[in-house]
Amino acid sequence: MLLGFDIGGTKCAVLLGQLTDDNIMITHKEAMPTDKPVYDMIEHLFATAESMLAQNGIDKGALTGIGISCGGPLSSRRGLILSPPNLLGWDNVPIVKMARERFGRPVLLQNDANACAVAEWKYGAGRGYDNLMFLTFGTGMGAGLILNGQLYSGISDLAGEVGHIRLADMGPVGFGKAGSFEGFCSGGGIAQLA
Repeated sequence: MLLGFDIGGTKCAVLLGQLTDDNIMITHKEAMPTDKPVYDMIEHLFATAESMLAQNGIDKGALTGIGISCGGPLSSRRGLILSPPNLLGWDNVPIVKMARERFGRPVLLQNDANACAVAEWKYGAGRGYDNLMFLTFGTGMGAGLILNGQLYSGISDLAGEVGHIRLADMGPVGFGKAGSFEGFCSGGGIAQLA
């Protein structure tokens, strides 16, 4: 069994999954608004995961591993969430250490766009391709890149972040930049246009 946490600026989700025949089947999912201070939100996510495990009769020791996706910036190597603009107060949060201590299983943290790119490449529409780009259109806008058959995340897990490209001198604001790709295409930017 696999346990996943998706941390977003508007909502979060906790998922249980099963790897079968080169595919992942989601067996249980619960979503919730991101509406609590950082450590209260993390406690809520972890408690939800423990409740899901109990409901499904799964011991923590039966988990193969835990994956955490979150908008950047973050450090996948150090397991830290580093002040994402859409998650105020999430500054230098040692999320991997916290999850490993709570669940006693291996934990990986990845930029959400990168995690989505890998998921599509391994299990979805990108299967069989060596190069692809995955765009996220949510509270913010991100991009994950698979290049020459591997994830390309760059030095700081921010490679391919096309949301910061300025498309026009004026326009909706995304990540503090008027007229940016994120401004035009994120949930917040689309609301500004409306």
